[in-house]
Amino acid sequence: MTDLRALLDDGLRPGVYRWRSAATADQVRRSVTSAGWGFVLLDTTAVHDKTGFLDVCATAFDLPRWFGRNWDALADSLGERSTGEPEVVLWEGWRQLLDLDHDTVDVALQIFGEDAGESGQLRIVLREADDVPDLVSDLPVV
Repeated sequence: MTDLRALLDDGLRPGVYRWRSAATADQVRRSVTSAGWGFVLLDTTAVHDKTGFLDVCATAFDLPRWFGRNWDALADSLGERSTGEPEVVLWEGWRQLLDLDHDTVDVALQIFGEDAGESGQLRIVLREADDVPDLVSDLPVV
């Protein structure tokens, strides 16, 4: 397990990462916010498809009411909510969703990666699963 706080203090670059940790989401939130970073919990453990994923995103990211619940709207909304302030997104449940809807996780990772690169704000952290599916095998492990 890597100490996320130490990574943040060392200036973890924007991007999408795999991370092994037994810390609870609340522990992660406290660690991240105590470092002065924003925190978003993206919990898709009860999500089965794209529609559910986008609904969870609307709430987790506090997206505007006009959020159209499609991929273009997600990309646009993430870009518009960007403040440039560093923010950690802990994505819980991605592995279960991957089994149910591979395409949703694939597209979401692309959108998150693009937003992280463009905004310089997001560090998306996927809690490491017991296995490493091909889709995420190239993501850096922190």
